[in-house]
Amino acid sequence: MTTPAGTLVPRDARDFGSYQLLAKLATGGMAEIFLARRTGAGPRDLLVVKRILPHLAEDEHFVMMFRDEADLASKLVHKNVCQVHAFGEYASTWFIAMEYLHGVPLSRMMTRLSKLGKMLDVRIVAGIIVQACEGLHAAHEARGPDGQPLSLVHRDVSPPNIMVCAGGVVKLLDFGIAKARGANSRTRTGTVKGKNAYMSPEQILGKSLDRRSDVFALAVVMYEMLAIRRLFHRESDFLTFKAITEEPIPDIRERRPDLPPGMRAALLQAMARDPNGRFDTAQAFGNAIRNAVSTLGGVAAPAELARLLTSDFGDEMASRDEILKAADEPPPPPPPRPARPSSPPPIPGAARPAGAAGEIAGERSAPVRITGSLDAIPSMIIQPGSSRVMGSTGLLPQVIDLSSNMVPDSWMVDPNTDLLRSHRLRSIRNAALAVGAVAAIGVAVFVVNNRLGETPNRTTPPAPAAAAAPEVPDAAPPIDAPTGPTRDDIVALSRYGFFSIAATAKTQIYVDNNKIGDTPLTRLPLPPGPHKIKAIGPRGKVKLLNITIYGGRDTDEGTITW
Repeated sequence: MTTPAGTLVPRDARDFGSYQLLAKLATGGMAEIFLARRTGAGPRDLLVVKRILPHLAEDEHFVMMFRDEADLASKLVHKNVCQVHAFGEYASTWFIAMEYLHGVPLSRMMTRLSKLGKMLDVRIVAGIIVQACEGLHAAHEARGPDGQPLSLVHRDVSPPNIMVCAGGVVKLLDFGIAKARGANSRTRTGTVKGKNAYMSPEQILGKSLDRRSDVFALAVVMYEMLAIRRLFHRESDFLTFKAITEEPIPDIRERRPDLPPGMRAALLQAMARDPNGRFDTAQAFGNAIRNAVSTLGGVAAPAELARLLTSDFGDEMASRDEILKAADEPPPPPPPRPARPSSPPPIPGAARPAGAAGEIAGERSAPVRITGSLDAIPSMIIQPGSSRVMGSTGLLPQVIDLSSNMVPDSWMVDPNTDLLRSHRLRSIRNAALAVGAVAAIGVAVFVVNNRLGETPNRTTPPAPAAAAAPEVPDAAPPIDAPTGPTRDDIVALSRYGFFSIAATAKTQIYVDNNKIGDTPLTRLPLPPGPHKIKAIGPRGKVKLLNITIYGGRDTDEGTITW
């Protein structure tokens, strides 16, 4: 049975060669990603396993791309690059085992700041970008076994692929579509890879690329970190490409008048549309940023970044810990079967209180849904045409669109929902079953006493303990014992989905022609199904959206840019 994305892997399906698969994090067009550990390793000795999809195992092109990715990433050993540990084949399936990162990606960080209307300190931005520059420069400088430069170009530098880890170390992820000298696979004719809003002009125009293309993309990330606003993202690919190649770039000082002049100059140079006008290397870009903030106390050190995660993203870090705890949690034992009362005797034909053992066994075999932000794990899915995955942030519930290299083009998603909602529901249900069993005993005793005509009397002393209880008539009807919440009861909890939306200016929101209110709207409950959204912004501008709400899930349309 295929495990749905965003779930704990059933215990009887966790063995994968020398690894134990704990939770399925995501599924893309080429591969699926699992949180895992080596068999016999400690509970915190975690890694990530990326496994090629079964139906692509016989596709020579995809297998070659997969092997190229593993071979390329294994050559990159640097503290600011996500490390690949192993590459191999098991049960006719190719896989990559890589470093597990406990932290928050920039996409999530900027999402929350956008919703809260906050900005990042200039030194914090500088500290993150300088570390990213170091990782990128190390990748650009990588050499093959023959000692010759690989001439690697990442081609997908973007907020979801930059992770700030718990210790304050910044990691560059996802070299899945990187290109290097001597790679076996080739991009198919007519395809352009990378997240649209971070592509360089030459990448869009299909020209040859070098490391300066990655410098441009990282500069766009830096601009958005400073502004907490999308730079080139538009409503269509065509408009996005037009913005990157032709439209004037808004002056960052309009959003950040506190920016040191040297930092603005470095940003403008890195975003030059002509590659010859940019920094030659990511290291030179990083050095320019470091010099620009030297009078402010220098770039933020890893310890400062770690404090930022603890103070502003502690709930998300704790949520990731909860995923790990859920994965290691032993299956709950069935509640004890209630003892048959010795007096009065059992009622012939009465229904025994429904024990939860059978139902719990059934639940145990089903995957437990993780509504947790799985973008905390380095995702290296690289092929378009993938499915939509249910995730949650709180770390999303949100739907992550994997159709473009797994991560949605907009990094505006909802950070305010529960992580293991259905996991807790199951615990509540088990407790309710136990309470129901105890209640059944009380109901049985009460009915028997009424049948025997033993009317309660506060002034009458209780019968002696040795007195024999009279027989219960055979005609006594059966008693239906309560069994606790049914599956229908639990499903009823998901009769609503939740809708969130924000905007860069005050915007009135109408849902199905009913005025709801002004942005931001967070987790507005709506019945499942299609809905029409009308957004009226400044000067009466109107945008229309069609959304689909799923029961128990969050749908976040991100931030409307006017």
